[in-house]
Amino acid sequence: MRFRWWRATVLTAVAVFALVYVAGLTRLGEAEADQLHAVPVLAADPAGELDALRSAAPVPGDDPAAALETALADPETAAALVASEPTADSGELGAALAELHDAGGDLDPLEVNDFFTGLGDDATAWLALLYPSTVAEMPGAPFDARIAANRLILEATTAASTTYDSPSRPWTDDAERPAREELQALVGTDRQFLYLDPYNNNGDGSWIEVVGDLHTAENVAVLVPGGSAVLSSENFELYYNRAKSFVDAADGKLAIVVWAAASWPSGWVEESWASWSQVAAESLASFTFDLRNQIGADTPLTLAGHSYGGAVIGYAETYDVAADQVLHIASAGMGNDVYSPADYTEPCRPRYSITGPGDPISYVQGMPYVPLLGHGADPDDFPGNRNLVTGNLSDAPDAVDDYGLSLADQGISGKPVEGVHSHSEIFFPHSDAWNNILKVLLNETPELADEQPEPYEPCS
Repeated sequence: MRFRWWRATVLTAVAVFALVYVAGLTRLGEAEADQLHAVPVLAADPAGELDALRSAAPVPGDDPAAALETALADPETAAALVASEPTADSGELGAALAELHDAGGDLDPLEVNDFFTGLGDDATAWLALLYPSTVAEMPGAPFDARIAANRLILEATTAASTTYDSPSRPWTDDAERPAREELQALVGTDRQFLYLDPYNNNGDGSWIEVVGDLHTAENVAVLVPGGSAVLSSENFELYYNRAKSFVDAADGKLAIVVWAAASWPSGWVEESWASWSQVAAESLASFTFDLRNQIGADTPLTLAGHSYGGAVIGYAETYDVAADQVLHIASAGMGNDVYSPADYTEPCRPRYSITGPGDPISYVQGMPYVPLLGHGADPDDFPGNRNLVTGNLSDAPDAVDDYGLSLADQGISGKPVEGVHSHSEIFFPHSDAWNNILKVLLNETPELADEQPEPYEPCS
């Protein structure tokens, strides 16, 4: 008997569902199996060993900042440094670094920071130059060192992208391969990356970027992007532009860390699965303690997530999180299986939500619980949340969207932030919604919507 076409379709859909479900369980199992690796303690002064490492390095001089610029000017030198890895037989310092490198990120960031603090700023700067692949993505390593190391990784990876094997091209005699466009655009800029992995997400990349000055900012926020947050997507530049619009308007009072340091879903099918957000959330929660430790205890820290990013920050709150307040921006939900503030480690942490009327995200907010599907409660109805006014777009003659395009030319100047496009319009500079988001990030009083969720009585 032949299967009817619809039976084959159903069976295929069930098979895909089962495979993705099992993949999600595997992803969670891998995350839960991780154990923190002990951070080694140096018994001797590493100054002599460090001098020997420096003398053997392909960059001369006594100033690590000058040596970094020399290396950046020569792609071959940058590539040689990026390929360097510490070895256990190179002395106590080298063995300690090799142990940290082999831990693969399963480290207590506070203990790692203490390790580098004990070495001193100059020694740490040299290690970021000599072993950039070790320092660049190590949780707890000083941010300045990670930014320097990632500059080398960017330079080396961009150059390497021109040499990858590629299919023959009979239509041209020029067989040279152009550099990866999204990487080439960053070379020589002042962009600051705490993490930059061009190969994660099946070669589409992942990142953590600082926008603003973490040393001087009076307020700091972590912004977690929505779906398709990979280097090769337009969302990479888009979330930089969005963060920069707030930072520029705050005139030095704000720095934002755009956090996309995980495997990231793309498209509504993948984004509906909770496993992606659950794995990312655990990593994000750990990062907040690294960030808190390096900016200081007195700097207000906001955790913000847009769209799918809201699901990530929501689930992150089921772990311990070093954040003073949380902001859901057109958020997919409060986190898988989160339906009450009691599901969080800190039920009474201040939380805000802002969603435009008619935003299609509302169709997935608050979906009933299904294991590994959906993202928990609707942020706009969540007990204790404070809903913000979305209002209207700016009607100023020079108002632009988050791509820098004129609102007047698009015929949307001053229109209400509502409907299908409100999912992005919520970020258009100097709109009422944008102003309200900025006020939360600066710990100022935002304009609240008329309709508010019920208070959460234990926190009243």
